[in-house]
Amino acid sequence: MVRYNLDDINDEMILGESLFMPSGELLLAAGYRLKEDYRRRLKELGLASVLVEVEGTESVIPETIISMHIQREMALSLNKSTRDIADSLPVHEEGSRSIQKMIRENKHYLNKFIMSSGMSHALEKFVDDILGQSSVVLNMSELSKAQGDLFTHAINVTIIALCLGKKFRFSYDEMKQLGIGAINCDLGMVAVPRTILEKNDVLTDEEAMMLRQHTVFGYLMLSQNPTIPPTSAAVALQHHERQDGSGYPRGIRGENRPPLKDFSRKKVIHRFAEIVCVADLYEMLTLGRRHYSDPHSAQDAIKKVIELGGTKLNSEVVKTLVSIVPLFPAGARIRIINAPVPQLVGYVGVVAKNEPEALDKPTLVLYETKNHQRVTPILVDTVKHSGIQFELIP
Repeated sequence: MVRYNLDDINDEMILGESLFMPSGELLLAAGYRLKEDYRRRLKELGLASVLVEVEGTESVIPETIISMHIQREMALSLNKSTRDIADSLPVHEEGSRSIQKMIRENKHYLNKFIMSSGMSHALEKFVDDILGQSSVVLNMSELSKAQGDLFTHAINVTIIALCLGKKFRFSYDEMKQLGIGAINCDLGMVAVPRTILEKNDVLTDEEAMMLRQHTVFGYLMLSQNPTIPPTSAAVALQHHERQDGSGYPRGIRGENRPPLKDFSRKKVIHRFAEIVCVADLYEMLTLGRRHYSDPHSAQDAIKKVIELGGTKLNSEVVKTLVSIVPLFPAGARIRIINAPVPQLVGYVGVVAKNEPEALDKPTLVLYETKNHQRVTPILVDTVKHSGIQFELIP
């Protein structure tokens, strides 16, 4: 299978993957021809690309970090929990203090729904799956792809954060604390007035300030729940803080150290929040976010993260992210731009497999000439054939 941008798909192409709503419900099953009406609907939901069946690439099945079944289980539980919490907080146009008071007064009801049993069960599967993998390759194109949805965002950020936690060799308990913090990092958004969350225009300064209060609202909800570790609650409060003190809500600083030990120091960004900060920004750059960013290419997203390492983002976490992100993800279309065999220049293919120890040298399958004629698939191992150069097709 090959990942195509929706703009490059025609009516004869066949969907190679089943697609689901952010809530976990089936949207479109694999095997359907991607007619214009389907493509238009997918765009409306924020999807930019899908896997398509291409003859000769049947063996190319991009691996998901967490199975879509478990991701759907989390999405359904998260969706229900969020709706129940929102129903317990009838927020309209109140100010920040009034909302905080409302959260405190509704503590008894909120605690019933925060980190529900379904979410806890799904998170344990997330942790088990990631710790059970011999190596981690973070293929962002195989995470949930609907742009701007809070459920999708929370799940993606959690997967990225847990992959980073594995690379730092966190214990099982540390992974769970990190995961609880990540999946709930934007919990406070349910207390932000919907007029702000759903606004399509640029936010006013006052609206932007209220949106930033989601960190305080989320922390307050989590910290008054006795089942939530304080370290997880700290993630909700601090995941928008920056190493140089330019973040919010308190403007605290980081120390750019490996996030390996917790000395419970005050006025320093918690190590779990530093990880989620990097995961949150990278997910936003890759998939896009309302009010903040349009989707970036894998190369541009990682370049931006690297630029911010050391000043805004923890440099050690950034280095670790770079070590697990393939710039040529499995399933992506590529074009040969230089090769020892000149006839191959211009050939189109797909990234078939990433090598964890050499992410810049994937295995390719070429299936089309530069004149768009299909050919018998050609397998190219770029580790062995170092003279081959290729580029991603936008």
